[in-house]
Amino acid sequence: MKRFSLLLFAVGCASSGTTVENTTSKQTPIFTSAETGTLMTDRPRATAISVAAPASNVWLAVKSVYAEMDIPLVVDNPAMHQLGNANFAKSRVLAGRPMNEFVDCGSGMTGPKAATYRIYISLLTQVAGNADGTTTVQTTFVPVGQDVSAGSSDRIPCGSTGRFEQLFLDRVKATLGKP
Repeated sequence: MKRFSLLLFAVGCASSGTTVENTTSKQTPIFTSAETGTLMTDRPRATAISVAAPASNVWLAVKSVYAEMDIPLVVDNPAMHQLGNANFAKSRVLAGRPMNEFVDCGSGMTGPKAATYRIYISLLTQVAGNADGTTTVQTTFVPVGQDVSAGSSDRIPCGSTGRFEQLFLDRVKATLGKP
């Protein structure tokens, strides 16, 4: 038991890096019944980077990336340092790439469900200046799928592959690098 505790401490200390992620539990119950038990899904996790630029420049870069990715910007709240859209839908393609590259809703008989489902997305970004002159950009991507071909009104929780968040943050950095 003593070795296990030491191993956990060592792993916890070795896991620091430049990308900051929310450390809340990764599983949350979504449905419970006597027949099926409890079904779990991943909790949304924020992905963040720190960039060497003033918050005002980063704010404009984030807005530009939303427009470039054809994501309607509904939340534009400088007082709360938040931009984004808490509820928009896309099908098949997001940011010019196949939806199933970013979203995992499981697979059906014809392949990945994210490739054919309507995906409802919440994408929110925090932009906060730091005392050292850098800015932290944190984005949270939460997808939910709906099989519209079968006329279903039920939505199922989907997971993020993590690729969209990385693409988004990479585009913010690239936009900041443009003259």
